[in-house]
Amino acid sequence: MGAFFISSRAERTSQLLHQPDVLSIEEVASSTKPVVRAIRRLPKRLKKLIELLPQQEINEEEASLFDMLWLLLASVIFVPAFQKIPGGSPVLGYLAAGILIGPYGFSIIKNVHGTKAIAEFGVVFLLFNIGLELSVERLSSMKKYVFGLGSSQVLVTAVAVGLVAHLVSRQLGPAAIVIGNGLALSSTAVVLQVLQERGESTSRHGRATFSVLLFQDLAVVVLLILIPLISPNSSKGGVGFQAIAEALGLAAVKAIVAITAIIAGGRLLLRPIYKQIAENQNAEIFSANTLLVILGTSLLTARAGLSMALGAFLAGLLLAETEFSLQVESDIAPYRGLLLGLFFMTVGMSIDPKLLLANFPVIMGALSLLIAGKTLVVALVGRLFGISTISAIRVGLLLAPGGEFAFVAFGEAVNQGILSSQLSSLLFLVVGISMALTPWLAAGGQLLASRFEQHDVRSLLPVESETDDLQDHIIICGFGRVGQIIAQLLSERLIPFVALDVRSDRVAAGRALDLPVYFGDAGSREVLHKVGAERACAAAIALDTPGANYRTVWALSKYFPNVKTFVRAHDVDHGINLEKAGASAVVPEILEPSLQLAAAVLAEAKLPTSEIAATINEFRSRHLSELTELCQASGSSLGYGFSRVMPKPKPKPPSSDSDEIEIMEGTLAI
Repeated sequence: MGAFFISSRAERTSQLLHQPDVLSIEEVASSTKPVVRAIRRLPKRLKKLIELLPQQEINEEEASLFDMLWLLLASVIFVPAFQKIPGGSPVLGYLAAGILIGPYGFSIIKNVHGTKAIAEFGVVFLLFNIGLELSVERLSSMKKYVFGLGSSQVLVTAVAVGLVAHLVSRQLGPAAIVIGNGLALSSTAVVLQVLQERGESTSRHGRATFSVLLFQDLAVVVLLILIPLISPNSSKGGVGFQAIAEALGLAAVKAIVAITAIIAGGRLLLRPIYKQIAENQNAEIFSANTLLVILGTSLLTARAGLSMALGAFLAGLLLAETEFSLQVESDIAPYRGLLLGLFFMTVGMSIDPKLLLANFPVIMGALSLLIAGKTLVVALVGRLFGISTISAIRVGLLLAPGGEFAFVAFGEAVNQGILSSQLSSLLFLVVGISMALTPWLAAGGQLLASRFEQHDVRSLLPVESETDDLQDHIIICGFGRVGQIIAQLLSERLIPFVALDVRSDRVAAGRALDLPVYFGDAGSREVLHKVGAERACAAAIALDTPGANYRTVWALSKYFPNVKTFVRAHDVDHGINLEKAGASAVVPEILEPSLQLAAAVLAEAKLPTSEIAATINEFRSRHLSELTELCQASGSSLGYGFSRVMPKPKPKPPSSDSDEIEIMEGTLAI
């Protein structure tokens, strides 16, 4: 038996050694065909498994609840997964979830139309939030980009895409007009969400992108009015100049009336209503009133033929001028996030993977042509409006994908007999895939800027054309540790600013983060003029040396007296000199860090927390009282700028007024 086992083993080894090293393509193909067939059958088998599960009849309310549960489950699974992908974004997670559970995936969602109707409010709440973070003055400073760059982008892109559709694809005139104008639009929801995620909303290309998107929201109204008029089924006889002029004139009148009513009514009524509700101290009624304002203005603009998102944007713009904007923004944050995610999922539901595979070359060719063509057009138009080449390309990459309004325009064109259902399905797919590529296009723009932007001093100098759209902005003089913290706080609140520094490494680091940081001497009148000092509202001066701080304060107070200057002082003598140079407020740089360090040391020395707080407050009060006496003698405002209005500290009485004095001291500490 042992001899037989050894001989058979040697025979098997020789057979293995004599096998060919390389398999033929036919053998590989024949061996992989069952695997490919199994993969293709996987979705059908999963559907059959779902159908085999024990089911019972459910009513309409339960079906809606199940749809909502599936939507939430898909977002909880896919969004975190896609955020871990390099260059990934929550938007991609929502789109993938929509593809999977939509009608072209596993068809889990039953009421797709109702889901899309609710999801539209995600864009409404997003635009309302954008309006809250702007102001009428800041919007008026962007008019060159809104009406100049925006109108040029829409017109040039629509003409270019329309000609390609007419000459290359042999589409008729009305179809070419609809395709050109539909693909000229971009996705407001996706682009603004990507800009906020990347912290680029206040950058040069971020402001220009938002301005163009705002104009596109106005342009879509014209397109939706135009589609029925150019339809072959139109009662007005197809394309007629008089019919189009009458319809557009009527729409313009309705739009002007609606916008005027919102602005006038908002300025007259919003503040008193919110003030009355705030006095009642009822948080639920406050939130309900906010929802009423958003949905009411959206309905008003929708009835006037404008988009609902435009009405919500105007409402946010008016509320931004009130003292209730922060609370309103906090109240709508949960609604905005959930509804916007739902909107992205409905976009994913419109992507048909089977149609993509069947027409892969055509769709990829159209997608490449759309992104490359729109990027080129926007880059060329942006250069005409003073935007640098790199920033113009980044704007083009962000605006290159299609937008959500294309679904509405192409769907209406199918109903009017202008486009065939097959062509509209292909266009839906091109637009949906391009929207999914937006996060990667934004990342590609940043990579392009880091690779090809010149990092010499000349490229870092301020250019007047890059800051001429700023109004009531902040000038940060010095981009060191203090300046960077101030810039971060302003960026989070979407408050426009520019920063100056004479160290090229700091400027390059700020530019790498897409912040408006420029190389230049903040004490130079010419440099300050190039960053728009005559239109600025304030300057935060945190330069490295006392002499540089003094020169900057003197230059701003002499040449730009409209700018309020807030400057840090190295010591009391330096602070008095800065006051004499014209500083609006001087902040001692050593007081609060010293008190925080002393509090940490006292805590380590096992002192009770109450005793530490009392010690720190007592020292702060004594120090500020000394500064007050010094300020009254010298006429300065050392001590956080409060000294001119702060009374002399009084001894604490034993009565309950001591609590009020402690609160005042804590406020001064902040």
